[in-house]
Amino acid sequence: MKRILSTILISLLCFSGAMAQPSAVKNVAKSVFALKAYDAEGKLIASTNGVFLSADGTAACPWSAVCEAARVEVVDFSGKTYPVTYILGASELYDVCRVHVDMPKAVAAVTATDAAPKGSKLWLVETADKRTQTTQYEVDKAETFMDKYAYYVFDYNNHKPVQGSVFVNEKGQVVGLMQQSARSLYANAVDVRFVSTLAASHLDINNSLYTKTALRLSLPTDKQNALLMVMLAAECKDKAKYEGYLADYIKQFPKEVDGYATSALQKLTNNDWQGADTDMQTALKVATDKAEAHSEYARVIYQKLIYSADTTFTAWTFQRALAEAEKAYSLNPQPQYLHRVAQIKFSMGDYSDACEKFLSLAKKDMPTSEVYFEAAQCKTQLGAPKAEVLVLVDSCLAVAPRPLTNLSAPYVLVRAQLYEQMEEYRKAIADYNTYDTLMYGRATAAVYYARHKCEVAVHQYKQALDDLAHAAYIGGADAPLYLAELAALQLRVNMNEEAVKTSDLCLQLTPDNSDAYIIKGLALVQLKRKAEAMSCFEKAKELGDDRAEGYIKKYK
Repeated sequence: MKRILSTILISLLCFSGAMAQPSAVKNVAKSVFALKAYDAEGKLIASTNGVFLSADGTAACPWSAVCEAARVEVVDFSGKTYPVTYILGASELYDVCRVHVDMPKAVAAVTATDAAPKGSKLWLVETADKRTQTTQYEVDKAETFMDKYAYYVFDYNNHKPVQGSVFVNEKGQVVGLMQQSARSLYANAVDVRFVSTLAASHLDINNSLYTKTALRLSLPTDKQNALLMVMLAAECKDKAKYEGYLADYIKQFPKEVDGYATSALQKLTNNDWQGADTDMQTALKVATDKAEAHSEYARVIYQKLIYSADTTFTAWTFQRALAEAEKAYSLNPQPQYLHRVAQIKFSMGDYSDACEKFLSLAKKDMPTSEVYFEAAQCKTQLGAPKAEVLVLVDSCLAVAPRPLTNLSAPYVLVRAQLYEQMEEYRKAIADYNTYDTLMYGRATAAVYYARHKCEVAVHQYKQALDDLAHAAYIGGADAPLYLAELAALQLRVNMNEEAVKTSDLCLQLTPDNSDAYIIKGLALVQLKRKAEAMSCFEKAKELGDDRAEGYIKKYK
């Protein structure tokens, strides 16, 4: 009976407190909204409150309501519905976030500048089903966090509030965002001043905190940081989010070429040639830097022609790409635009003109590894002496950043191959070794096979045997070829027992490999096991190997 009377008394006190609320508290209702979050199937997954912090649509709400949502919308005081478009920042620990609502103008609440002390009266303002309700609470304690913000704990109240509704002081200033306590009817609140500071950076785009929600982070106002954010978004698995960030970037920086070019290149991956062309046509019309627009247009066309076998989109040709690149250079003779012209010329087979342009760039404006290497490729196509090509590859590596990284590995490999062709085997081995190091021991089987040939040429048989064994180990479908070569080399250096074993391993993979039978037979001859050797030669003969008959006659 006493408990019932106590509950009634508390209810009456809360009712009388609500009735006695200051007039300023009522005005806050215009800033409070109802928030609804939906999953990808359109099912309602959360229904809370929130509050507008500024007239541009910046708002505060519970993070748990939106953290896994596919779509979020708010219903304001007048009953109008608006979408939540961006996340500005969030705290999982305190379950609050700052978001942007896409609306013409919001009625912003005034936020308190100081924390509410223990014992002070606050009013909870909440909205549900287009009705606003206020309830008086008393601060039991205000715990300080981060040195300056308050986490409020309120006295017992039998009212069950809406998550995300706001606590307001007698001046009508928002003090905190409501959180329901795990202890049933007890309520807590997070300082609204803390919520107002939440701000994600452009580097937070891959933060696991933000990956489950379909809502995107807002782009920074700085163009370079915004572009970096878009680039980081490309690494995410969420294609729709990435395309959204691209659209955001173009909307925020409509006169910058890079947004349209990035969008066009993205559309190339989907074979949307017309969409990519439309992007670049738009860039030509609206971009401030026309030269950059023409050059990027050339790059997009060039990428499609180089990497796609499609022949249906006839509007894009190498001639068209060249025309765009040359237009860019005529508007602004920058070296990067001439470089684009040279690359397209190379792809068109005009190696002489391309080489001239690459060499011109290498000598003056762009002495980079890439340009020297491209010049070397031109010389190769023109049939220049290998020594002449080698000079350019040497220059390519000479200007490469030190220490060398895997970015320079392809150039080292080409020089190794040149040395091998020029029969400078020790230099070739040195470069193959460097390449292997730069690739962290993950070179292809073909590279180890090539190095083994150089090692054989300079009688480094142990190293050659090791390379062949490794090539066979990682060679996949080509493993039988490398095993046969390994067995042949073992036979050559009088490792006859090993040659027999390697041949047997080769035959397990390819039972009709006549080379393996011949090598095994020769090794068995050296081991004085002629009967077995004859059997191997006979098998090779059955497989159509012309050498077998000669060996049968020789060793019979």
